[in-house]
Amino acid sequence: MPYRLSRSRRRRTLGLTVTAHEVRIHAPVWTPRAEIEGYVLHQRDWLRRAWARMQARRPQLAAPANEVRYLGRVLAIEVHPSLFCEVRRHGDHLRVHAPLSADVAALVRHWLHARAARLLAWRLTRLARHLGRAPARFALSDAQTQWGSCTRRGHIRLNWRLVQAPLALVDYVAAHELAHLVHLDHSPRFWAQVAVLCPDARARRAALHRMGPALFQV
Repeated sequence: MPYRLSRSRRRRTLGLTVTAHEVRIHAPVWTPRAEIEGYVLHQRDWLRRAWARMQARRPQLAAPANEVRYLGRVLAIEVHPSLFCEVRRHGDHLRVHAPLSADVAALVRHWLHARAARLLAWRLTRLARHLGRAPARFALSDAQTQWGSCTRRGHIRLNWRLVQAPLALVDYVAAHELAHLVHLDHSPRFWAQVAVLCPDARARRAALHRMGPALFQV
């Protein structure tokens, strides 16, 4: 199975993340490679099961090759042969200019990711003003089962795939994670805070749950 090793000065322990495309190995910068390899070998049975589950999901959730979702709208993908790669939106069409050998799906994901970086930060900042508190740090997430997260240090991560959803659902996830800056739990007080930022949070949460499998196609 394909893998990627990511080292960080902030990490203190070894960890693994399994996505539909690869296994990600997380390690502190000072960890010897032999120790990392030993850790991965020790987790090999769990890795095989997790990888098999992810691969089993892919055929069921495979997205049509000729369309993509963006902010709740379905864009038809047009592929145009070109020497250089460029992806541009024109109304309800996403025009991909690329060599014949290019990975169109990867180019579309890159386009979505780039837009998510700006759009999700904008919506999070907008709601943070209403809360009167801002996250200490914001980053995009590539999680396969989570739309967002908030740590005790106030670091918020939002899944880049949210850029496919309507803005109302983006705002719900942003409100959910921002409320954790006040209440780092799911107590009644937490949900009351979510409701202040997003009055119809329950309806939006249900809509996101229904739409979720389709958004994880990409």
